[in-house]
Amino acid sequence: MAFLATEAAESVEESPFTELVGHLSPHHYGWAPHWEIGGIDLSPTNAVVNIWLAGFLCVAIFWMAAKKRQLVPSGMQNVIEVMVDFVKVNIVYSVMNTKDGRKWFPFVGTVFFFIFFLNAVGLIPWIGFTATANIFVTATLAIMIYLLAVVIGMSKNGPLKFWVKTLVPPDIPKAMLPLMVPIEVISQLARPLSLAVRLFANMLADHLMLYVFAGFIFLAAGSAVIYGILPISLLFMIIFTAFALFVAFIQAVIFAFLTTIYINDALHPGH
Repeated sequence: MAFLATEAAESVEESPFTELVGHLSPHHYGWAPHWEIGGIDLSPTNAVVNIWLAGFLCVAIFWMAAKKRQLVPSGMQNVIEVMVDFVKVNIVYSVMNTKDGRKWFPFVGTVFFFIFFLNAVGLIPWIGFTATANIFVTATLAIMIYLLAVVIGMSKNGPLKFWVKTLVPPDIPKAMLPLMVPIEVISQLARPLSLAVRLFANMLADHLMLYVFAGFIFLAAGSAVIYGILPISLLFMIIFTAFALFVAFIQAVIFAFLTTIYINDALHPGH
């Protein structure tokens, strides 16, 4: 029985479908350097490498768009300007007033484009891993955004005034405070949690759907069914890849929009 279990385990490990799905989990690349400090493994995983790649692509594409600027934009400059205007008008200025929006648009725009490239980089052939499909990555981003908003609010309004206005709803009877304050505390704690889980769950679901249709090809390999499965699987993979790119854009919009709301709430607590 032990031999059969071992043989079954080895067959699962050697399955191409299992190896394909394994891209969804963090792992080290064989070519990546091995870094260890104080017994802690700091070697870059696929998530770290793809974060670097997304950052590089973000900088490179903006550099290409701004390299030969024209009064009448075309090509890459036109695409980037349309997206920048979309972020400015439909995300930042739809939440903030003109003064705050002009100040915080560069930050929110950076968040939007970085998240979008993080979402989309996993759709590049031979990469197959999206850093935002890792809950640790999205949780880190969400906590950083929330803590930044808190620091902004306390620095502008003062710590006591900020937390009082944030946790105590205006014009509420004093008898309701023991009930409402804990609710407001829970809502504040839920902000980074919901921000992280929403992005993680959507990006993970996208890649799972792509791997399911790719898995049909492996399951049918070596049989006559492959001739019927292959074109159907490829068609659905193309459709879902286009849909996944759309979801990557939408999730970047949602993340940037909520970032804008959190910062605006911190600037004007209690409004």
